[in-house]
Amino acid sequence: MVDALKKLASRHVEGLEDLSDEEIVALCKKELPHDLTSYRELLRRYEPLVFNTCQRVIGARQDAQEVAQDALIQVFHKIHQFEGRSSFKTWLYRIVHNYCKNRISKIIRKREGSEAYENYAAIKIDTDSHDSARLELSEQINSVLDQLKDKDREIIVLKFMSGLTLQEIAEVLDLGLSAAKMRLYRALEAFKEAYGQTEEINFSPPTSP
Repeated sequence: MVDALKKLASRHVEGLEDLSDEEIVALCKKELPHDLTSYRELLRRYEPLVFNTCQRVIGARQDAQEVAQDALIQVFHKIHQFEGRSSFKTWLYRIVHNYCKNRISKIIRKREGSEAYENYAAIKIDTDSHDSARLELSEQINSVLDQLKDKDREIIVLKFMSGLTLQEIAEVLDLGLSAAKMRLYRALEAFKEAYGQTEEINFSPPTSP
């Protein structure tokens, strides 16, 4: 089923790539469930990013695949409920966020001990580079992220790996903008403390969304 979803997402539809998310969503509301053309364009845009986010938050590839698939299927069934009060990206990531939280809760109940925690909490940072310095840095960052609290790791993933703005993060996590800024600042402070080499990484408090 996951492979089928990826094949669906990879199909190119001429002309749709120039439309905004909001325009694609409007077409989806008209076409679904009988015509999947516009929905395929949403999958093409967001399926890889959704899966990467799920994997970095959850850890286990199989769990991440299932969560990503469930979230995208939820989009299929509920896109008619999207009212445009936030961006489509924010609405999508709110769904992804909730599915990740639910899956992590299930994993916690099923697994015991700190070793199990590391299995689901580990965040994998992919790199195709063969440069040893970059690989070493990636391993260090991965190790530090493993040590963070769930809420700290989550907001760092959303900001720096999923590319959400602070305003989008605030909406996804149901926080005020100031609270989101403060949570990100504290998460970065926790990261720097765990990293132990703050002078080598320039993480400054966020000043704008």
